[in-house]
Amino acid sequence: MESEVKALSANVRRLRESHGLSLAGLARRAGVAKATLFKIEARRTNPTLETLLALADGLSVTVGELIADDGGSPVEVVRRGKGRPIPDSVVGASLLNSILVGSTLIEVYELAIPAGQSEVSISHGAGAREHVIVRSGRVRVGPLDAEVAIGPGDYATFPSDRTHRWTALGGKAARLWVVHTFPRPLAGPD
Repeated sequence: MESEVKALSANVRRLRESHGLSLAGLARRAGVAKATLFKIEARRTNPTLETLLALADGLSVTVGELIADDGGSPVEVVRRGKGRPIPDSVVGASLLNSILVGSTLIEVYELAIPAGQSEVSISHGAGAREHVIVRSGRVRVGPLDAEVAIGPGDYATFPSDRTHRWTALGGKAARLWVVHTFPRPLAGPD
């Protein structure tokens, strides 16, 4: 039991810091009391399953990843098919990782757009950008007034601070990696 508590403590701290979150920031994001997080990181409590689920959701990982004893590896791996599915998406989208670097939130997605399908996305906010790498198939992407067609191995980037669209072209499904960058105002002290 001690090794599981130690692994959980180390994982919560490592993941919280990789997201650029303070204890209070993670508490808000996960809906868990700051005191509970402090106790978890200090190895002074054994959290409930409800708390583990909330933390896993707040840190964009599975409960298994949250409690795994990985031996302190500095390499983070998201295996194929293990991203967090985005349920309201027409395209098959999965969030692979979410990281805060300075004041910029970076989200990494894998998208699978079925043949002939489109999805329109609204603005992600001032200064937001999308970076797209096509793995297979062809797509038309970009702001509604400036869409471009790209294919396997192509990279495109565009402002996503206005309405934009994704469309699979050529009667075949398309698979993409997408990186969203969102500038965020720096938070005050917690």
